[in-house]
Amino acid sequence: MSKVVRALALCILVSSPLAAQVGHDPADSPYRPILVRTSLSAVANYIWGSSGKLGVGPSDGPGAMLRYEMRLTGPTDVFASVGWSNLERLVANPDAPEDERISGPVTQGVLFTEAGILILLTGDKTWNRIAPYVGANMGLAFGEGSPQDSSDYSFSAKFVSGPLIGVRIYSRGALSLRVEGRLQFWKLSYPTSYFLPGEADEPLLNPVVNSDSEWTSHPTLMIGLGYAFRL
Repeated sequence: MSKVVRALALCILVSSPLAAQVGHDPADSPYRPILVRTSLSAVANYIWGSSGKLGVGPSDGPGAMLRYEMRLTGPTDVFASVGWSNLERLVANPDAPEDERISGPVTQGVLFTEAGILILLTGDKTWNRIAPYVGANMGLAFGEGSPQDSSDYSFSAKFVSGPLIGVRIYSRGALSLRVEGRLQFWKLSYPTSYFLPGEADEPLLNPVVNSDSEWTSHPTLMIGLGYAFRL
């Protein structure tokens, strides 16, 4: 029995320094809890993507947003944003001569309102002050009036949605930097005039092979500066 006791004691003495080396000292750990639950960010963005068959859908332009974000529980955040983008699109005139039916580009202002959800990949902590995430957004886009367009086409009250991925980098204070990439989708709707023969005796869109609506995709890059605060 004494040999067993001595053997167990020897194992404990050998394993103690090894156990001390497992994991990180809390003071030296690269993981830090995210203590602040709300933030407000100023975000700059740029939108690319498809303008549709005729190029009349808005795309390719800069914008800015104001974004409010709140922690729900664990690794889950929710956010709401409102912003404005100056995009470009072409103008289609079904009644113009054939070589003048498409003109532009012209500027199309678009107001975006949205909400979304984020899942932090490092849980409710940062890794070396970095918190990567994935998520999704949904909202509405409202295009300003385009007096240059003589057709019945308009871009207004469009449903916008898509996946996103990003990273948030925390400072030692209340500020944080965000870089986010999105793939947004919205649907264009074409007026009846696009499917009727005009002065060129040919419609802008062939009603046999073309639909009166079309989904377009828009890669979007967002960079924001956030300020965290307590409520």
